[in-house]
Amino acid sequence: MAFPAQVEALMQKGWLWQGQVAPPQQTKQQFISSGWPELDEQLGGGWLQGSINELQIQQPFIGELALLIPVLQRVQAATLWLNPPQQPYAPGLSYQQVDLAQQVVVQEADPKLALWAAEQALLSDSVQLLLMWHPHLSAVQVRRLQQAAHAQQKLAFVITPWQSSEEARAYVNRLQLSRTEQLQVRLLKRRFGWPLPPFPCSVDKLLPRRRRIV
Repeated sequence: MAFPAQVEALMQKGWLWQGQVAPPQQTKQQFISSGWPELDEQLGGGWLQGSINELQIQQPFIGELALLIPVLQRVQAATLWLNPPQQPYAPGLSYQQVDLAQQVVVQEADPKLALWAAEQALLSDSVQLLLMWHPHLSAVQVRRLQQAAHAQQKLAFVITPWQSSEEARAYVNRLQLSRTEQLQVRLLKRRFGWPLPPFPCSVDKLLPRRRRIV
């Protein structure tokens, strides 16, 4: 479908989102299962290889890491943790069968250097997965990281607070996480389909018993 030049320019800047239908040639090999069947179904198969994904969290430590544990378990190369709010808890990761030797933690207060580190990680042959905590990435910054992730077929997650702005970003998926009795996942944007209202995701089975009811 051809678009007027003005609309095409807005799409190139990431200010408009174009809904799509999953092409029939899309294969399961292009996806990494999230480990949660209910989420895989809504994402069209799981996390798309070569993608930047945004996790907007209502507050820290509501289950965002539990959501990512199945991916961390499958990683065969290094995972870079960039500016996590707390030092990752090694005994807990080990209990979840995450290879501690492959976890690299970087704290960088300078925003420009943090973005540089994220891009270098995506371009590196040694890093397979990027977890990045950031208060708010601009459209240009997200597009730059997405280009690197796509070129190297890397998977990355940006964990950020809930965003009041609905300005378009080049994230492949945008999820908003909240908690009632269970973790609720709202899909603000997904690769092939319209946004979806919140639905429960059963990540609590990976949480310590004392944290399963909040």
